[in-house]
Amino acid sequence: MRYFQGLGAAAALAALLTGGAAHAGDVLGAPGPASDEPLIGVGVICNTNDQAEQYISLRQTGQDLTPAVAKVNARAQEPRACGVAAIAFVPDEILVTKTMGGRLVKIVRVNVVAGYNGSTWQRVAHTVQYAIVETKGEEI
Repeated sequence: MRYFQGLGAAAALAALLTGGAAHAGDVLGAPGPASDEPLIGVGVICNTNDQAEQYISLRQTGQDLTPAVAKVNARAQEPRACGVAAIAFVPDEILVTKTMGGRLVKIVRVNVVAGYNGSTWQRVAHTVQYAIVETKGEEI
């Protein structure tokens, strides 16, 4: 994930909230048939499933995005274990669905093929990451 830290959290969230990643959010929220075509999305990704689960747990207790990411990274003793990133990826598998702030989220294993560094896209060898993806619908 080191390649993807150039895009700041505020810019990434602004892009996500203004529809900059609408297609990726839709697909990640409900991956369709297997495809090798990369999608583009902006959101929180982590190096491991456990780190993604820690992030969700911290958010469930009321932590904001930045402190939650910082705590996961401190526990991992790795400054970039989790973070907000803009990536080109191929969705792999939905690992778990949880609630976070009254909304359903999924941890999706993704194969990252490129990352946006704040000015350009950089191709990377396929890198497995774990994306936290909000799904459509609400907690009942």
